[in-house]
Amino acid sequence: MNPLFATLPGVLLMTMALPIPAEAQIQGVPIIAKGVCDQKSGVTIDGTTSQFACDIVVITRTNRGTVLIQFTDKSGDDGRILGFAGTIEGKQGFGADKVQMMGVERVYLGGGVQPIPATKGSCILTWTGLVRTGGKLKTIVCGGRGNADGHDITGMAILTAR
Repeated sequence: MNPLFATLPGVLLMTMALPIPAEAQIQGVPIIAKGVCDQKSGVTIDGTTSQFACDIVVITRTNRGTVLIQFTDKSGDDGRILGFAGTIEGKQGFGADKVQMMGVERVYLGGGVQPIPATKGSCILTWTGLVRTGGKLKTIVCGGRGNADGHDITGMAILTAR
């Protein structure tokens, strides 16, 4: 495993303490969607790619309005998390637009680690409709690039919800 990945499965478990399914959202409660990650999901560090397996995404919003999207493999034993943080563009309610964009400001290669400031990146979320009225997450694609300790790092995750 790449040493830049930190493992902290407890953080994800704490985040998931009061989860609700992707079809309903209460303010301040994470949205959790299960699905399948595309094989293109992974992290590239200085040109070397490490595939990233995931089957769940957790989406939360902070009090400041920042959105944190974390991908992980719930059944995996390595506790890896790939996360992206930023601000949703346009209407702010999850699913307010059937396609929403988020500019990625930070990339996380694990829970509880120092984020990597993104030089570029975005997430695209597609929904069946407004979450608070029963809409569901369909797909989520996130990618971000930045530099940490002199290393060029790119993270990408693609999940199709079930």
